[in-house]
Amino acid sequence: MIAAVNFDVSLVLKMFRIAIDLILVWLLIYYVISAFRNNVRTLQLFKGIIVIALVKVLTSFFGLTTLGGIVDAVLTYGVLGIIIIFQPEIRAILEKMGQTNNDYVHTVNLGEREKILNELVNCVTDLSKTQTGALITFERRQSLQDFINTGIKFDAQIKSELLKTIFYEGTPLHDGATIIKNDRIVASACFYPPTNKEVPAKYGARHRAAIGISEITDSLTIVVSEETGTISFVTDGDLRPVNPKELRAQLVSELDWYHSDEGDKQDE
Repeated sequence: MIAAVNFDVSLVLKMFRIAIDLILVWLLIYYVISAFRNNVRTLQLFKGIIVIALVKVLTSFFGLTTLGGIVDAVLTYGVLGIIIIFQPEIRAILEKMGQTNNDYVHTVNLGEREKILNELVNCVTDLSKTQTGALITFERRQSLQDFINTGIKFDAQIKSELLKTIFYEGTPLHDGATIIKNDRIVASACFYPPTNKEVPAKYGARHRAAIGISEITDSLTIVVSEETGTISFVTDGDLRPVNPKELRAQLVSELDWYHSDEGDKQDE
């Protein structure tokens, strides 16, 4: 009787460990697919890994010695090949999983939020009308410090005239991205790794850079095309053309500090 009870307990514990193991694996797969669903090469990488893992399980279950040997060889020597071929994607995964913003705070009161929003929308609208190319990125929970370091760092209020001056073709800061952290402009002339996925030919270097930074961070980016004046809003590898009204709605919806309670408390 005691032996039977011990057997049942050990069996339950074993099944529990297996269940936890499977849940963690599927959560990891779900996270990666969700985070990089718009990155074709990353999805191809994980689909390939899943297929190889399934084949390995089947060869072990059915005792397929020859096929099992081939799979073992692929697993042994293929890891190095995957690291070399998919180095940018692997780096992006590690950056997105491990990079955090320790200075992520909300101290913007409600009145200032509306002023900042108006400055941003007015600026982008004017840039669109004059077909002045622009790339503006908002830092969120994941730090953009590595990309800030590629540009010219400064600290300034968000003003329409300042942003328009930055992106004026005659200024040294116009080529590259301007990064906004909370309610401050912190850098300009910053450069991002372009996306590896196929994009329509009508999109240029700014659009590819905007998609690229959105694939490896949780940032928000506004792009203004210098060819057409079209405004685009980019998040999670997804680029969407918007008009000024839609842009304002997107910023209200996506900018975390706009919904902060801390700034409201300071007004009371």
